[in-house]
Amino acid sequence: MIRPFVPAFAAILAALPAQAQVMADPDVVAAFLQDYGLKVDPGRDDQGDPMLSSEVDDTKFDVYFYGCTQTRDCTSVAFSAVFLTEEPMKYAMLNGWNKNARFGRAYVDGDGNAVIEYDVNLDKDGVGGKNFTDTIDIWRSLLDDFRNHINW
Repeated sequence: MIRPFVPAFAAILAALPAQAQVMADPDVVAAFLQDYGLKVDPGRDDQGDPMLSSEVDDTKFDVYFYGCTQTRDCTSVAFSAVFLTEEPMKYAMLNGWNKNARFGRAYVDGDGNAVIEYDVNLDKDGVGGKNFTDTIDIWRSLLDDFRNHINW
């Protein structure tokens, strides 16, 4: 009696909405950023892969897509913000950030500017929608904490 139930249950699970999972698809990521209340400008990076540009709390940032196959079917994203500084950022300041920050990493780019990045793996089955909204919350918090850390 239980055996017919197992295939029926599997069919119900397979029918769950695909949008419940966030994959490394620019349209899906853009929709989540927009639902969060952010404006999103789609574009392409130097390798021709998709990227999104946005802004939160007066800080511009980009979302880069990695592990793409022919500019599609990407496996991960990286949130990235560059802080243009008049004087080169001191490595010790960013090392202090990296030592204490659980999420994200900071470094000095070739022009002496501070950069903060946050990588998110969305390969295989992706992540749930609530988890990705939390990812955006973490990114926003990282930016706020980082601005304070570098006295921006």
